[in-house]
Amino acid sequence: MSDEQPVHSAQSEKDSIAQIKHLLDQIKTSAPPDLVWDLRFHTDILVESLRESQARSLGLQEENRQLHERVLRERSDYEELRASMDELLNLHELTEAISTTFAISDILSALMDLSARFLPSESCGVFSLDGDDLKLDVLATRGDQRVVQCVQDHSEDGIVDWVLREQRPVVIEDMSTVEQAGVEVCSIVIVPLRVRAQNIGLYGLYCRRSKDAFTAGEMELLSVLANQTAVALENARLYSELSASTTQLKDSQQQLLMAEKMAAIGRLAGGVAHEVNNPLQIILSRVQLLRINAASGDRLIEGLDSIEHGVKRISKIIRGLLDIAGHSAAERDWGACDVVAALRRTLELVQHQLERAEVEIAFKCDDSLPPVAGNIGELEQVFLNMIINAQHAMPEGGTLEVSARVGDEDVFVEFSDTGVGIPEGLLDRIFDPFFSTRSEQGGTGLGLSVSYGIVDRHGGSIAVQSTCGKGTRFSLRFPIGDGVCDE
Repeated sequence: MSDEQPVHSAQSEKDSIAQIKHLLDQIKTSAPPDLVWDLRFHTDILVESLRESQARSLGLQEENRQLHERVLRERSDYEELRASMDELLNLHELTEAISTTFAISDILSALMDLSARFLPSESCGVFSLDGDDLKLDVLATRGDQRVVQCVQDHSEDGIVDWVLREQRPVVIEDMSTVEQAGVEVCSIVIVPLRVRAQNIGLYGLYCRRSKDAFTAGEMELLSVLANQTAVALENARLYSELSASTTQLKDSQQQLLMAEKMAAIGRLAGGVAHEVNNPLQIILSRVQLLRINAASGDRLIEGLDSIEHGVKRISKIIRGLLDIAGHSAAERDWGACDVVAALRRTLELVQHQLERAEVEIAFKCDDSLPPVAGNIGELEQVFLNMIINAQHAMPEGGTLEVSARVGDEDVFVEFSDTGVGIPEGLLDRIFDPFFSTRSEQGGTGLGLSVSYGIVDRHGGSIAVQSTCGKGTRFSLRFPIGDGVCDE
């Protein structure tokens, strides 16, 4: 309306000028020449003024048009800038979520949350690609399960392979909605997850819109989000592997240090034990001879009994030291050992003792366990030490769970009690010789040391987990063997 008004005014001005000239022509013949000249002079001035006004009006009209176009451009630039800022905020939030956690569930949740801000979907899901055949495994989904069904269908018909080759987001219309009249057309968006030029998964979205309704900006932002997520997932995987390797290395170092310590103690104990054992046997024999010659009721008998008790206690400690040093001749009886049978015999041996202590046994073992190579007597000694330690850890009674299972190349035996537990600060010392939490009750502190040495000679390992007030679990590992000694 405002653009047409100046054109209308200019036409009116032209008509008025034409009428004035027509009137001048009519009065030219009848009016005096001087009057005609004056009228024509003022008319020319008026015409020139009207032309100048018309030019100014056209100039204002052009300036107004340019200003209007500038306002439209600035508004468009503002909207684009605002959209870009929203995209940057989305990327910043995803990057922040990635950098603050290595939990895969949190990373996938952030991806689905942020993609929903600019591309709403009925359902979405993240899939991993495993193996050479690129088998799809569902990592996380949200909404209904249509996205899972669509991705699996497209995987079977080869479309997923094509998307992976394209290395970009691809929109595919759901033909089941296209072919039905009166049904809103839906589409599936498949976005590859790539890191270091390798496909590690897919991100799928099931949306209520046709293929042509998706914009290039949405696809570009989806691609950026997918790439960030792929990097985050790869970092989480590497972190998990690093943590597992660090834990394994720490356990290996601990076992190596323990093995070296036990070997050094064993060499020292072996030499000392042999030197002490012979004099002890002489003292014991003399004490027994004196008891025979002493008169009944003599106070000397009491003293000899005390000496004999002390000597036998020392002899018991010496035998433990010899076991630690590996100086037992039992290794000559190396063979295939039935772990389950050994556990049953050991439990039968202490059944009455456990019943008196109100300790309930939960025995969970597979009778089809493969044999381990070793000495059956030494293995039963280890099992007995584990059971007795568990009983002592439950002075008020409790439950001892004994289990055995087979792994890939090993047999695992576990003893779990509901006793008082071991303080964390003492866990590193429980395998040291003569260390005991029951020294006041007569504990020698050699049971776990002897057990550790036996298990180590069998090529196995011992691990312990304990929580004060809840109980302790000892896990023993023995390699599967045919009875042939490797030493």
